[in-house]
Amino acid sequence: MDAAIHIHTQYSTGSDDLAEVVDDARQLGIDVVVITDDDLLEVSYGLPPWRHLLRMERSYRSLLGSDTLTDYLAEIRRLDELHDDIIVIDGVESAPFYHWDIDPLARRATVRSWNKHLLAVGLDNAAAYRQLPILGGEGNWLAGRRWFLLWPIAGLLWAVLSARLHRRVRWVVLVICCLFLGDSVLTGLRQARFHPYDSSQESSAFDAYFDAVHRSGGLSYWAHPEAASTIPPVQALGGLAMVASETAPHAQDLLSTSGYTGFAALYADHITATEAGHEWDQALGAYLRGERHRPVWGTGEIDYHENVEGNRLHDILTVVWVPTPSRTHVLESLRRGRHYAVRGGDERLRLRRFEALSDDGAATSGQQLSTVGESRILVELDKLNGSEEFTDIRLIRGDASGAQVVAHINATTPVQLFHVDFVDEKTRSRYYRLMARTRTSMLTSNPIFIQGPSSR
Repeated sequence: MDAAIHIHTQYSTGSDDLAEVVDDARQLGIDVVVITDDDLLEVSYGLPPWRHLLRMERSYRSLLGSDTLTDYLAEIRRLDELHDDIIVIDGVESAPFYHWDIDPLARRATVRSWNKHLLAVGLDNAAAYRQLPILGGEGNWLAGRRWFLLWPIAGLLWAVLSARLHRRVRWVVLVICCLFLGDSVLTGLRQARFHPYDSSQESSAFDAYFDAVHRSGGLSYWAHPEAASTIPPVQALGGLAMVASETAPHAQDLLSTSGYTGFAALYADHITATEAGHEWDQALGAYLRGERHRPVWGTGEIDYHENVEGNRLHDILTVVWVPTPSRTHVLESLRRGRHYAVRGGDERLRLRRFEALSDDGAATSGQQLSTVGESRILVELDKLNGSEEFTDIRLIRGDASGAQVVAHINATTPVQLFHVDFVDEKTRSRYYRLMARTRTSMLTSNPIFIQGPSSR
């Protein structure tokens, strides 16, 4: 099934109505759309020590900011039930964490990491989406009231009842205590789990997000991990300060965080994390060493906002193998890595076969083959439109210690690739994955794992 993942509509930053997006997908022959409108697009800065009382913020249209989350999920369910030829799956895009970099001498404030975006998919529950731990969201508050935040009341009573207190001092104490009390009341006597004034919280904030999605039964992804974002400085406070936004490419976050389902292995920007030995292979190696609970899968991500050339819904797809067409099977196949990513629209490559075979059985993307002796990696590639095109193909093998290209061929589609491996009793777990490129298309597969009987 052809799935278009990471789609924005008029509920947030997209230009098209949700129903129009679904109709366009149906006309393009897409089988699954995963809608991921922004849950909250808001940046705020509070002056210390009254961060909530003396706060400035900038917000944009979003599901939580516009209070449309419930309607959004209802519309997704309605469209999914209305059409038999397409599956419509719910999701959100989040910016869970950002932090401020203040340069008082230059009168410049820079918000960093705001463009580090994550996707949560398939929660199908408004309460679960609201409880995701994102800055500015309800899910970022720690459970329970913090009654000690009412301490200013004691200061107020002391200032009122103390007969020896000088009148001017009394008023200073009253004002300061009222400011602290007002700041506490604005929080609802709650304490934030993460805040944008400590950059060291960043990885913990992302891990908390992934944990929350996992507990709710959903899938979570790093979106566009190598996309940089710079918003030029703009004037604030009547020209007294300049505010900018900067986010550098962040593929290294694939290694510093854990618990997520996968990442965008193919999208509109240039990406290097999928190259042999880079971040994806390092994460897979960590899994084989027992340092991660599950593998990291790669998806194709369209990041759709409007229907323009180069960003049509079918230009970048995630092709999912399912036993029968259903929402449940699509989500489960995405969870287990039973898919590949492809770019190219109507001229895209097609992975007709990617399989590891031995006398003990067979396995394909997302699966594991346990065997001893000879195993064979079989690849069949062609173009969707049946055309002949020169293709660069790389077969990558990785294990707990690293990864390398073990087969590199150039041929004209349709292409068949045959690679022989040997596994003995002491062979450590390994995997194979495929990357292919033509002038008009790119394709990235998920790994097949192979192990001997004594391996992990």
